[in-house]
Amino acid sequence: MPSLLLTVLMVAGAGQAPQVIDGNALFTQGMTYEDFLASADSRPEVWKANSKRANPSAALVDRLKKAGEGLRLVVVAVAACSDSVHTVPYIAKLASAAGIPLRVVDPTAGAPIQAAFKTPDGRGATATVALLRGDKVVAAWVERPAALQTWLLGPASTFPQSERMDRKFGWYEWDRGESTMAELVELAERHR
Repeated sequence: MPSLLLTVLMVAGAGQAPQVIDGNALFTQGMTYEDFLASADSRPEVWKANSKRANPSAALVDRLKKAGEGLRLVVVAVAACSDSVHTVPYIAKLASAAGIPLRVVDPTAGAPIQAAFKTPDGRGATATVALLRGDKVVAAWVERPAALQTWLLGPASTFPQSERMDRKFGWYEWDRGESTMAELVELAERHR
């Protein structure tokens, strides 16, 4: 899995970000996850349910703490996004448990991050999680976990849209944020 993860993240643009992104300005204009959650006007029941059940393992929390010196996260998300609602609550809980500051911005504010870090098929997407060290964006986790992304862009691409979405939501329900949290921790460890 790590080699597949690394391949997908590299294709998705998880390398060095351009220096033109002002990470501090983005972080400063973002809202806390709690404020974002309170204002979620789409899928509020799913946001709340995923937030309530998010339970990162002690091992992941400890690893993020160790990799977290000087780390801040900026999440580009919208409440209506099906990938955001199934990833961001877990990222927020993990960050909170590890003492990592996190802010959420909308795609208008987060456009520079989305332009620098695209999906494997070349789109800017929500959710995109930028990792900041100081004021610099050093890496980003993009849209969805690698295993799900690979499946959706590969074998599932021939499925009818409704079947793809049903299976995607089923996968998220089964995974419960585990892949998302593990990938984020691995990315933070690689970009210390």
